[in-house]
Amino acid sequence: MPTIEISLKDFNKLMKKNFSLKELKEGLFFVKGEVDAVEEDSIKVDLKDTNRADLWSTEGIARELKGQYGIEKGLPKYKVKKSGRKAVIDSNLKGIRPKGAYAVVKGVKVTEEFIVQLIQLQEKICENFGRKRKEIAIGLFDLDKVKGNVRYYAAPASMEFVPLGFSERMSLREILLKHPKGKDYGNLIEKFEEFPLLVDSGNEVLSMPPIINSEGSGKVTTTTKNLFVDVTGFNQELIDTALKVVCMALADRGGSIESVELNYGKKKLTSPVFGEKKIVIDLREVNSVLGMNLKAKEAVKLLEKKRMNGKVKGNKIEVSYPDYRMDIIHSMDVIEDIAVAFDYNKMIPEKVKLFTVGKGLEEEKRLEEVRELCIGFGLQEVITFNLSSKEIQEEKMNLRKAEFVEIANPISSNWEVFRLSIIPELLNFLGRNKLYSYPQRIFEVGKTVELSKGTETGVKEKNKLCIVMSHSKANFNEMKSVLEAIALNLGLKYSLKEAVVPFLVDGRTALINSGERKGVIGEVNQNTLDKFGLENKVSVLELEL
Repeated sequence: MPTIEISLKDFNKLMKKNFSLKELKEGLFFVKGEVDAVEEDSIKVDLKDTNRADLWSTEGIARELKGQYGIEKGLPKYKVKKSGRKAVIDSNLKGIRPKGAYAVVKGVKVTEEFIVQLIQLQEKICENFGRKRKEIAIGLFDLDKVKGNVRYYAAPASMEFVPLGFSERMSLREILLKHPKGKDYGNLIEKFEEFPLLVDSGNEVLSMPPIINSEGSGKVTTTTKNLFVDVTGFNQELIDTALKVVCMALADRGGSIESVELNYGKKKLTSPVFGEKKIVIDLREVNSVLGMNLKAKEAVKLLEKKRMNGKVKGNKIEVSYPDYRMDIIHSMDVIEDIAVAFDYNKMIPEKVKLFTVGKGLEEEKRLEEVRELCIGFGLQEVITFNLSSKEIQEEKMNLRKAEFVEIANPISSNWEVFRLSIIPELLNFLGRNKLYSYPQRIFEVGKTVELSKGTETGVKEKNKLCIVMSHSKANFNEMKSVLEAIALNLGLKYSLKEAVVPFLVDGRTALINSGERKGVIGEVNQNTLDKFGLENKVSVLELEL
């Protein structure tokens, strides 16, 4: 959870209203925050929402609470002029760090308090939202020291400049080895022969994303009036969102935002562009979920408190919300905001009227029966995570272009997708336990998640049994005998059809068909074994339950 420090005096200046410490504590409830510690004017705030980078600063909290307290209402409005500046983003960055977004902000009133907030916001976005600079890195520069247009390209490792905090020129490779930030984040780019570099039209270096700014233009002080903002990464939508969050904070301090034209060769873009997205909610669903009887106009007013707009269309409300709100993906997200704006403390709880007796689901009983069977066969049960990585689920399995249910803003590449199959997870488990005695015979009964257009959420969960055996003589026939025993005990009829599967041995692989249940059985091929670091033979079975 992001924890930030704010100044009460600074907060009150932004709010244009004097809040006491007690009133601030009450107000933080509406941004899912609470005071963690107080030291004179410095207040440490623990924010519970990990999906809203726009709230991770004094400016962001003030912006949200202006709506809650009626100082402003509806969508925040930010004007953007054209700066006339361009950013050329070279195609030679492909595979290294290919995307960039830039902005100019003029007339900023830079104070010591603001510098602290700016650095804090920059770090929180990069570390949390940007996954330790892997997905997002932000640079801030003194615009008056930036000449003309900028160019973002992959430069040779021998290229030199003076990094921030140093007085001597260093090569890009030396910066990775010797500069503190190079040591911290060098792992993101050290494997490449060329490194990302941002220069101005005078060929002066601004920064080496995602590592460090230059000493020349990359130092922001209280004498700085105009800023150039640079954001780099891999996903244009993500870095555009990060850019807008920083620009809003600067604009809330009195700055004037100006756009930069992005040149990707034939493709031209503009950044930043403040837009809005729409989602339709049903007032009946709102009242059903919250146990309330809100009228349409009341719901719209609550939406305005959360910096949204609403247009009533019968029982439906068309909600317009800022496009930097990447946390809104379902009507339930909007309903939650309505509840927060109304104030949970004002909701009157009702007594439970229905008495029920709990019992296990029939499906769970069946799954438990399968577990007991597997244990009876001498298999050891393991439990792995439903979340996984594309590397394990796709690359190591020799699959291409698999369609996953992906996490929008994963905190780690290890947890970026929901698994489509349990097999990769158990192979990965074997790879981490290969020093233990053999044979190794393991199983897991768990869920997989796949895309499905026919469901309300667009995804479908499936319960599966996965068995993996590893020893010097592991083979298809041994695993088939286990399948026959399982089918006999569960009363299943099945058929096998020879098939070609990218991670299994040709001629010793089959698809399982048991009514609506599908599965696969076979021996893992050498290429896949090598990728998981396995030396013994491995046979696998996966079947829908």
